[in-house]
Amino acid sequence: MSRIRSALLHATAGNYATTIIGLGTTAVVSRLILPFEYGVAVLGMATLAVAGAVRELGSAAYLVQVEELTEDRLRGVFTINLSITLVLAAILALAAPVIAHTFDQPGLTAFLHVSLIGFLTGSIAYPLYGLLSRELAFRKLAAVAVCSAVVNSAVLLFFAALDFSYQSFALANVASGLTGALLLFWLKPTREMFRPGFASWREILSFSLFTGGASILRDASNYLTISILGVILTPGVVGLLHRATQICQFPEKVILAGVTEVALPAFSDLARRRENLAATYLGVIEKLTAFMWPCLVLVILLAHPLVRGFLGPDWLEVIPLVQIIAGALLLNFSPGINYPLIVALGKTRRLFLLALLQMLVSLPVVLVAAQFGMTAVAWSTFIIVGVSVVASTWAVKGLIGFSIRQLLTSMLRSFGTTAISILPVAGLVMLFGGPEMLGALMSFAVLCTAGVGWILGIVFLDHPIRQEILPLFRAVLQRLTRNRDEPRHSVPETD
Repeated sequence: MSRIRSALLHATAGNYATTIIGLGTTAVVSRLILPFEYGVAVLGMATLAVAGAVRELGSAAYLVQVEELTEDRLRGVFTINLSITLVLAAILALAAPVIAHTFDQPGLTAFLHVSLIGFLTGSIAYPLYGLLSRELAFRKLAAVAVCSAVVNSAVLLFFAALDFSYQSFALANVASGLTGALLLFWLKPTREMFRPGFASWREILSFSLFTGGASILRDASNYLTISILGVILTPGVVGLLHRATQICQFPEKVILAGVTEVALPAFSDLARRRENLAATYLGVIEKLTAFMWPCLVLVILLAHPLVRGFLGPDWLEVIPLVQIIAGALLLNFSPGINYPLIVALGKTRRLFLLALLQMLVSLPVVLVAAQFGMTAVAWSTFIIVGVSVVASTWAVKGLIGFSIRQLLTSMLRSFGTTAISILPVAGLVMLFGGPEMLGALMSFAVLCTAGVGWILGIVFLDHPIRQEILPLFRAVLQRLTRNRDEPRHSVPETD
């Protein structure tokens, strides 16, 4: 099995585990914390996300993409990252009361001050994460992610049960951040990196200026969007829309999160070896859409049982939002691969311009939609996603060279597979009395029917995804068999 397939397997396995942990945690926490309380936590976490994007100016992505690593470059990334982190932490500590006053939520001050402890650990964690990603060491990264997720969930549930409300999220993020940083340092003890050095600062910042700038624009846009909703509507609406988006992103995070995580180091490796990126890109899209489209349609059909089962009765307003947003995400035929490909090719200026375009489109659209309420904001996702996908795909097309006809052709068999798997399911749902009547057993029957239809579709249409699934299954079986057959060393008996 190739290094990239092995990395994909480990990254996907890690994300499966963390997602299962997250789902269980969400199901319990949603019954302990109300939508309004969760909305306040989202406001705080969005603030920290903007700071995290600014920190990318000391970019871990640089470590993944650069052709040759030197000690000066390693030390430069750490030094810049640490310097920016300390400055941002000081600014956020001083600005926390102002931010809390803006949203009329005094508790946000303590939330941000506590969260800054976890934020500081990123100056160690992110450079080490970049090094392990460059080496495609996703087995180690998956282990770190799972351990961090377990700690996050345990701390979150503990404090939520003690009625710490949204402060539970801040405490959980601190605990998981410390856990991740310590584990990464243990797995990759590159001590020479952790000495101050600015020898390569110009080279690092020239690369990171546009990638970091693009991240700043994306996260600032997200923050301003949440702020608009929090001021014009309420924190409760913020919480409902955020949970709806999380459910809609479930297929990407569970099935394709490994792809997203491996995309940058994989594309960077292919670019260094001068491989045919156009053929690789179109092939990846063909395989991604075979998974994404059927799953998103299932999310639309199963929104009622999903929300009732995972979130509970306090979150029923999320159901129509899930159905709308999942429909908009069907337009996103290239989830998680356009931006890493652009970075891998070193075209960071285009990345910045795309993020700027996204911001200039999304903010006015959300501002207008917010005047008409929560449902209108959900419908605005169609415009935002559509513009983002068209613009980023057009940028990639100009870099690696493929035709629109080739792009559409690459998705044709995925469309057929989706139709074969979903049409019988839609009929079954109607037979049960509609989506709102689905219970646990009926939902399971729907999933089984969709699974059988999907397998028939990829076999009947000879979809290329078959060539990926079988080697993955064989690899898993071989690994399980090897672990079972390995001799176990026994401890010699003593008198």
